[in-house]
Amino acid sequence: MDTISQQPVSSIAHSPIRLIATDIDGTLLDSNNQLPAGNRAVLEAALNDGVRLALVTARKQATTFEVAQLLGLPCACVAHNGARIWDWDRRELQHLVVDLELAREVARFADRRQIPLIMTVNEVNLYSAAYRGRVPEGMPDERRVPVAADALVAAPTRIIVVGATAVEAIYQAFGNAPESIVLHRYYSREGANVSAVLTHPLANKAQAVETLARSIGLTAAEVLALGDAEADAGMLQWAGVGVAMGNAMPQARAAARWIAPSHDELGFAAAVRRFVLTPHEVSKSGT
Repeated sequence: MDTISQQPVSSIAHSPIRLIATDIDGTLLDSNNQLPAGNRAVLEAALNDGVRLALVTARKQATTFEVAQLLGLPCACVAHNGARIWDWDRRELQHLVVDLELAREVARFADRRQIPLIMTVNEVNLYSAAYRGRVPEGMPDERRVPVAADALVAAPTRIIVVGATAVEAIYQAFGNAPESIVLHRYYSREGANVSAVLTHPLANKAQAVETLARSIGLTAAEVLALGDAEADAGMLQWAGVGVAMGNAMPQARAAARWIAPSHDELGFAAAVRRFVLTPHEVSKSGT
């Protein structure tokens, strides 16, 4: 796909946008995990014109809904990189889980090799003994478990693998089964692989956004998708207009039609202004 970041606005042809599907971290929020006022202003202007909004993230349900509440605007939500989908009335449309026996095999492999895992079962994060990071205290949905495999009493929505060496070990052992599991890699801003998220093979952001769009009678051509991570690439490529932030990973940049300024430079607001808002709406939003 040709990148159009250097073309003048007048030369960028696209259908009217009726749905904005956006990643949260590194896209909608800045590097301090704050919501810039300019981003909310352009969203409010777009929604006032009848455009729909969907938050599409790797976060779990609770923290995804927290951002929705922070926005204070009607939105659909996609969590766990597409494994769970809620529409604009908070009706759940999809909940895909990793096959339980396969998940236990991954956990046993990790237990034997002291690979740190975070397994999410029914929205409870279970931290393996090998996980050396801080586990939030006093929260019923965050707890450490002595043996990862024994803790899996139900199929997990996701399994997070922490650390480049751990990710490579899991990939070598289970990466040849794409029909059973999919691995989404995450990188630091310096390009180092820091973690990966394992989900059901059909759990991805592109499929989730397509499900939401079809539920309200929209096509890909009517969708603006924004993101910064490898897990966003499919969504950016599927949408009529895919926009990567200036801080995006190479995979997201390669899939995008336009490269916006970074998330710390109001790149999100710039993209919504460019592809969604009319000049009249921009002047009303004050951005």
